[in-house]
Amino acid sequence: MNQTANTSSKKRRMRLPLYAAGGAVVGFISSAAFTKLPSDLNWTLSVYYDYDLLFALIALVVLVMTIWNSISLARTPSARPEEEADDISDHPSLMSPAERSLGSAMMLSTFSVITSFAWVALALSLYASSRDLPKSSNLFTLGNLVAACIAVIIVVVLQSVTIKRYNRYFPDRALDLNSRNMQKNHFEKLDEGEKWIVYRAAYRSFQMMNLLLGVGMAALVVYSILFSFAAFPIILLSVIWIINIGVYFRETYRAQKQ
Repeated sequence: MNQTANTSSKKRRMRLPLYAAGGAVVGFISSAAFTKLPSDLNWTLSVYYDYDLLFALIALVVLVMTIWNSISLARTPSARPEEEADDISDHPSLMSPAERSLGSAMMLSTFSVITSFAWVALALSLYASSRDLPKSSNLFTLGNLVAACIAVIIVVVLQSVTIKRYNRYFPDRALDLNSRNMQKNHFEKLDEGEKWIVYRAAYRSFQMMNLLLGVGMAALVVYSILFSFAAFPIILLSVIWIINIGVYFRETYRAQKQ
């Protein structure tokens, strides 16, 4: 009974930020209908060059995560000590500090790769669209693109080192970097309890993705109202949303047939 009450109370607390965000969006649209935005308002997050502040923030995020990843790896032994393996076999629910550091390193390496590839995509798009800019701006866009490519190489190498450290620490569930089905093969090596954790986390991710896609659609509608009509991003989010729901229903249907 208490668990049910705690669950409902938690759901109500989670809804409050959504209600606040919805109210903010409605209020913003309403105020925009009566207030004209200044024509010289700068939305490019720039100081000297276009989007230089945006790329500086992305570079800072990549740098912080790379350093944090390296620190987490430094706290993890190259191989699991025998006494620690014995403790884990006697108490499977326990997680050692080294395992927590390794888990943080795996998570941070994934985030770093995603962020650095986003940096490359943004830098390449800006470079391709800035051919008619002054020479100084072209030098900035080119240097930004080179820096993004260097960041990708660094984080990919660091992720490879992190995965190799994970394989030495957990040889019974090693990740095969040369396999096309690396994640699927790794999932098959998990026990039933760990698979249940993955199922639960995947469903939570699915729910959050649906929420974020809806928020993204609403944000693009607001952008179209305030600035200019943007059809392609709305269509792209709609297609992603349909595919996300479609995969869920397909897997549910396949499970029911078995």
